[in-house]
Amino acid sequence: MDYISVGESVPRKDAWEKASGAARYNSDRIQPGLLHGALVTSTCAHGLIKSIDLGAALTMPGVINIITGADFPVLSGPVLEDHPPLASGKVRYYGEPVAVVIAATEAQAVAAVGAVNIEYEALPIVTSPLDSFKPGAPLIHERVDLYKRMVSDVYPEKDTNIADHIKIRKGDLPKGWAASHTIIEAEYDLPQADHIAMETRNVQAEILPGDEVVIHSSSQTPFSIRKEISSCFGIDLGKITVHVPLV
Repeated sequence: MDYISVGESVPRKDAWEKASGAARYNSDRIQPGLLHGALVTSTCAHGLIKSIDLGAALTMPGVINIITGADFPVLSGPVLEDHPPLASGKVRYYGEPVAVVIAATEAQAVAAVGAVNIEYEALPIVTSPLDSFKPGAPLIHERVDLYKRMVSDVYPEKDTNIADHIKIRKGDLPKGWAASHTIIEAEYDLPQADHIAMETRNVQAEILPGDEVVIHSSSQTPFSIRKEISSCFGIDLGKITVHVPLV
């Protein structure tokens, strides 16, 4: 039997499960004794963290612990290790994770997030890539050139906001312009785009005897997750398993 897909409507393998509601997503996995985490995110676009008051949040029902960047001072990143999982000392964008509340239920974790009080000292912000390149622009990362390079062909520029500088030269541009009948110059702004997945982003992690870690994540990059977890926590890659359910 010949299977023809070009020009034909081919049903998705998971179409019936998703359309009928039978599909099970990562958040449908309820494990006994599962703790829940909720992020405390920055309300400041760029600023110094002057203080974090956890007192009220720690006394709320169901709260087990609250972790901040001071408890977890590591950096991660696939190209440059320039990203702290939890901000420490400074926030660099609105919504950056500053702390994570661990509680017995999701509702209790979310409720305690609002009780965490963070004081910021606002710093100048930069709101466009073009402005960030200008001399004297506020530095989001003070010494981007000192971050560990995870790949060999990355070229951050000292005392700038440029994390990588790539030069591409092909052909004879002056000759091409001279031979052109019409030259159009314009600036275009494209809005942010997202995949609009059926399930919101979430992850479950289980630590097993023998320091083995099993992760279920609504992600498309299981190998990147495995590598980042290994790097951040110093766990051997062979002891980390990442499962990707429906997204």
